[in-house]
Amino acid sequence: MTSSQDGLRSHRALIAACLANGVPFFWQGPGTMLISGSGVGAVLRDVAAAGERVLGLDGFELDSSVIHPRLDLIFDPSRGPVRDPVSVVDEWGHDVWVDVTLGTAAGT
Repeated sequence: MTSSQDGLRSHRALIAACLANGVPFFWQGPGTMLISGSGVGAVLRDVAAAGERVLGLDGFELDSSVIHPRLDLIFDPSRGPVRDPVSVVDEWGHDVWVDVTLGTAAGT
């Protein structure tokens, strides 16, 4: 599977979880998918239950269709203390939009 196909597979899993939980998301193509901080915790729990693992989280502000990165809101579970991604996004608040990078248990 190519990297582009894997990214779309991840986006499909995230979109399905967003729709199942009624969580707003902003998708602008294979490179851009942001999930509302108001429900991203439920989305993360659903994708984890489906065998996905979170490789990283990045926080953004979304002003209409203009995306502003929040360099203070970056989570990489391989760096620093081990933390649950859901508790991390809970600390970020509901006004943040979150980019989620997924990988399967097989490492992709």
